[in-house]
Amino acid sequence: MSTALHPEPPSIGHDAPLHEALRRADAADARAVLDAYASQLARTQPPADATQDDPAWLAQRALGRRQGLVAQALTQQTPGRWSLWAAGIYLHSQLAPDSIDPLLLTSGALAVLRKEPALWARLGPLLRSPEDDARDLPIAQKSALWMGLDASVVQTSQALQPTFQQLQATPVGMGLWGQQFRLSGRTPGLASADSDAHLLCAQTAQGLSCFFVPRWREDGQRNGVEVHPQHNALGTMAAARLQLDAASGYLLGEEGQGQASLRAAQAIVRLGHTLASCALLRQALVQSLTQARSLTDLANQPLLGSVLVDMALESEAALMLSMRLAQAYERCEDSKEDHLPVVDRALQQVMAPAAQFWIGRRAMEITAETMEWAGSQGALDTPQGRTLARLFLAAPAQGRGEGMGNALCLQALQALDRQRPMARQLFEALETIASGDARIVAQLHSLRAMLAQPPAEQQAMARMLVHRLVLTVQACLLHRDAPPAVSQAFIQSRLGHGGGGRVLGALDTRQMDVAQLLQRALPA
Repeated sequence: MSTALHPEPPSIGHDAPLHEALRRADAADARAVLDAYASQLARTQPPADATQDDPAWLAQRALGRRQGLVAQALTQQTPGRWSLWAAGIYLHSQLAPDSIDPLLLTSGALAVLRKEPALWARLGPLLRSPEDDARDLPIAQKSALWMGLDASVVQTSQALQPTFQQLQATPVGMGLWGQQFRLSGRTPGLASADSDAHLLCAQTAQGLSCFFVPRWREDGQRNGVEVHPQHNALGTMAAARLQLDAASGYLLGEEGQGQASLRAAQAIVRLGHTLASCALLRQALVQSLTQARSLTDLANQPLLGSVLVDMALESEAALMLSMRLAQAYERCEDSKEDHLPVVDRALQQVMAPAAQFWIGRRAMEITAETMEWAGSQGALDTPQGRTLARLFLAAPAQGRGEGMGNALCLQALQALDRQRPMARQLFEALETIASGDARIVAQLHSLRAMLAQPPAEQQAMARMLVHRLVLTVQACLLHRDAPPAVSQAFIQSRLGHGGGGRVLGALDTRQMDVAQLLQRALPA
């Protein structure tokens, strides 16, 4: 299903929160490069269908690769590289959400394969390449690679629906690319139809293990891999079913440690999907605010103003948290394993799953609200109606997987429980940021009390805890870095009375400067 958009072309000059986030990461000088990239994407023809046969889709994917959205964050050493990567993902997802998944999947695979010296020596140049090579050829004849991943990087291991037969792997011996196994069976995967190789989990005698499975064998012959894309999947996720028949695969990491081997890929895909949700929030805001201004004087429409302000606050808070996560990824990447910055590690392990949960769900709600601009009949036969519907359809893909929301919440709470000293330092750092605002401090104290309850009680409250945790961290970041008009409006509406369980626009704007907030969101 295509989710091609005709959105307003994003500009950093019109997106103050993005520009300020890049400045905090010492990357503000990249504004011209990012604006030029957004303009390039805006000029591309929207794809009719998100498949490798659509030239427009291929062109958008190639632009993303040339921009560095596969390798920039993981292979460069320049300060601010993760923030630049995050900004690129955010801009790309506003204009070309169909083609974001191959970029994220290949980037995630790169994060895993660079830890395998023998494979990396052969594959590293092809994964780092800024060129796009969609040809179906043996790896030795390729100039660049596209990768697919095991579906477990986005799905909970305890799905609520029957799973495919698990892949089985039997050892063969040493091959040119490492310890070789034969893999057979069916499995859900994440891939485009032209993926050159996949990182898949299969069962061995030692347990679930991770394998590099190319489309072509090392001898230049076809491998036993068939990829069947699910074109009827909801949204933009590159869902596929993979059939393996005695396919050659090469062990990654230790046998029996498959999920651990894929953890680096999961982290990349998770942050990328969170940024994609931020992009949908931004486009929902831009579409709604542009349409409202063209139809009415907002000064005479206070209720409409309340809805738009609420969208603007949600969009800015989501982007601020996501860009702060990108900084945390970079700081952890640049630190030695035994000297990881504690707060950044806590943000990566606790707040990354929490942010994907909350921001993804807010994107679903807010893109649904934008459907009202299509009229009471949902006029999807108009260009604007189709655009709004495609935003709405794209939103759920960022949280794909049965039970995914619950799994994300439980992962965040489990990280807090496993690393209690880390959690304590995170809350101490947040209290330092929040000093001077009694409302945030009170929320932090309340959260700490709730997290001291028995695990069974925490599990029942997991969604509420994660919801409050994300809002409190967003409030802290806005309190420190955003203009007072924004931070006070957010804190008042989210942490004050009636802040939970409300619908969009159900907030008291009498003490807010609505005109100023909307002008910041998108200059008129």
